[in-house]
Amino acid sequence: MLTEDGSDQARSNLQWQLLWRVRLSNLYHLKRERFLDGADKTSKAISALGSGAAFMQIKSNPDIGLWITALIALVATLSLVYSPASKARKHAELARDFKRLEAEISDHGAEITVALLAKFESKYLGIESSEPATLGALTTHCHNQLSTAYEKYDQITPLPWHQNIFMNWFDFDQSVPITNTRTVPISDSHSPADVSPPK
Repeated sequence: MLTEDGSDQARSNLQWQLLWRVRLSNLYHLKRERFLDGADKTSKAISALGSGAAFMQIKSNPDIGLWITALIALVATLSLVYSPASKARKHAELARDFKRLEAEISDHGAEITVALLAKFESKYLGIESSEPATLGALTTHCHNQLSTAYEKYDQITPLPWHQNIFMNWFDFDQSVPITNTRTVPISDSHSPADVSPPK
């Protein structure tokens, strides 16, 4: 454990690692919020448009009208059970909390102390404790985007095509490394394998 008189470089590394995790978490929840908000709006649009179409079809073709009505009922039921709108709000709140924490950490810059880092780490863990279960492939995708943004190309883990398509729908196990340039797989938490500061 680093003491209060630890080296500037060690403190800088700890600060960078914490900032990376905070940024990764913020990006993850922004993507979940956008996906879920889009799913909610899509389901409402299907219900609204489908209702009018069903009404017209029932008059001209009752069988098609019944199928459209069944589809609307299915979409409405899935939306009610899954509740994408409330989940989107939850992720938006988490993204906001992580963004605020990032601003607090960044405000201190190079003058940050070990005591403050410990305080911010505690805040991070507090926010993290209220997170719903994370999706492994989406976490890897977010990690890849951050790695690209900071030119840490050796830390990019290419995802298989099916994980890219369904990363917002299913949780894919990331504990088994995929063939790539990385030597350590990303876990399902928001903790990348190597987040040393850029040179």
